[in-house]
Amino acid sequence: MNDKIQKFSNSQDFFQCPICGKALKLIGNSLFCSNNHCFDVSKKGFVDFVLNNKASKNYDLESFENRHVILEHGMYDHIANKLIELIQKLHLRSILDVGCGEGYYAKKIAQAGIDDVLAFDISKDSIQMAAKGINTPVKWFVGDLAHLPIQDNTVRGIIDVFSPANYAEFNRILADGYVLKVIPNQFHVQELRQVAKDQLHQAQYSNKKVLDYFEEHYELIDQIDATETYSVTPEVRNAFINMTPLLFNVDKSKINWSHVKNITVGSTILVGQPKNRRN
Repeated sequence: MNDKIQKFSNSQDFFQCPICGKALKLIGNSLFCSNNHCFDVSKKGFVDFVLNNKASKNYDLESFENRHVILEHGMYDHIANKLIELIQKLHLRSILDVGCGEGYYAKKIAQAGIDDVLAFDISKDSIQMAAKGINTPVKWFVGDLAHLPIQDNTVRGIIDVFSPANYAEFNRILADGYVLKVIPNQFHVQELRQVAKDQLHQAQYSNKKVLDYFEEHYELIDQIDATETYSVTPEVRNAFINMTPLLFNVDKSKINWSHVKNITVGSTILVGQPKNRRN
């Protein structure tokens, strides 16, 4: 059995069948439940749990390729490093990466020696990109945030980086552990926001609504700043412009971006525990 399949050998500890809810066990090259529902581990090393999946035009292969350029430039390293510090400090030995995209954070966390790293996205394109190349111990899967194929009370940590959240599902699958949610702060992409302000609904960004909603569901254990400003080449700048959701509804062709030489990646990491389970 090759390593891309072998990493799913303890699937029965985490995964459940999205059809019937029974635990899934690796048999051969596939995951089976006791009702004989079957999900194949692809040759690239991921499992697709979503039927009739429709791709979003804003999160297609080109979008993830642009993200890859940005990540290779190191513009999110400061966030990844702080997440790894937190995961190690909190002794989280199993992690679910929500809306993982091309897998940047999950790979970094696995490289840091975390035992079990699970990572999913609704986009099959992004998971294929995450799983290709050198094999990692990350258990990649295509999954639906509204109906996660994860058993109750099985993961110790959930990371959600600039992605939608489903706190009911998070609380269902979370054992005694933490949710680490990364949200933009008021400095995030301020250089692009300034140049595009005439086409934006609001030139200034506030994360208060997101923070308030988080605090409705979790005890806020910590709130950590992770903000850095990076100089960018024209290639990196253009990749960022075409990648950021801020500009999805902006006519980019009507804006002169040439004066943008720096881009700030500004975020706040929220550390929370479910209120009814706080230690």
